[in-house]
Amino acid sequence: MAWIKHVSLVGTFMKPERIAAVLCAFAALSLASCSGTETVSEEQPVSNVSHAAHWGYEADDGPEKWGSMDSEWIRCAEGLEQSPIDLANATEIELPAAEIHTPSEQEVEVLNQAGVIQELDNGHTIQINSKTGETMTVGDKTYALVQFHFHAPSEHTVDGEHFPMEMHFVHQAEDGALAVVGVLIEEGAQNPGIVPLWAPLAEAPGIETTVQIPAEFADHIFPSDATGIYHYDGSLTTPPCSEGVKWYVMKTPTQLSKDQIAAFVALYDHNNRPVQALNERTLYLDENPSVTIQ
Repeated sequence: MAWIKHVSLVGTFMKPERIAAVLCAFAALSLASCSGTETVSEEQPVSNVSHAAHWGYEADDGPEKWGSMDSEWIRCAEGLEQSPIDLANATEIELPAAEIHTPSEQEVEVLNQAGVIQELDNGHTIQINSKTGETMTVGDKTYALVQFHFHAPSEHTVDGEHFPMEMHFVHQAEDGALAVVGVLIEEGAQNPGIVPLWAPLAEAPGIETTVQIPAEFADHIFPSDATGIYHYDGSLTTPPCSEGVKWYVMKTPTQLSKDQIAAFVALYDHNNRPVQALNERTLYLDENPSVTIQ
């Protein structure tokens, strides 16, 4: 397949000048309120929702309740193009050539969100924020990387089966359009790229931590033997469940060790939305995509 993988410096992860504004306005993806800021979903970089209701993943505030908790979240209950979905019975297609710039050899700001939900009304996850130059280009449309985060178990299923975890790279174009790259995670060898990101798990909840990621980060996250990309039109997987999100999910999973998965699950178990009906949409699969990962 036409995968070209190399690592280059394509921008930096910097601490935002106004951390309070970013953290209070963000989704592992992030997702109550802070003065002068707006609340947003875990996977939503921008939102007009303010003073939003508290949401989570428990019975009293979980996915089955989201649509009735806030009038602006009605799509969570009534939307017809919602995410995640079961990745099955895909229609083969040739996707436009894609180029993905990923973080490499930079200091990054990592927020351990466990226990912060009452203050920020965000999801439970480890989220890494980007405010600089990493991008993804699909065809002639370019999206900037906003943040990436994790879910356990996976939000998408494959033929009805969950993976232990899933990683989401959330991108936004200049016109506000969103695109998310999903990377499924299976149990296997220890992943060196994840080691520094897991360090905040030992810190106090809600603490923003600066860590150094290795130059080979992309090599560890995106499997060298990757084959295939699923694509469909979907939504945010957290309130307000906004639709119009372009989803690209890697068919081949990456690996984390049993211990790495257990360390995350110990704090963030079941921070996943159940799969949603495909309805009238079509799920596509490009078995031989032209993708450059830098």
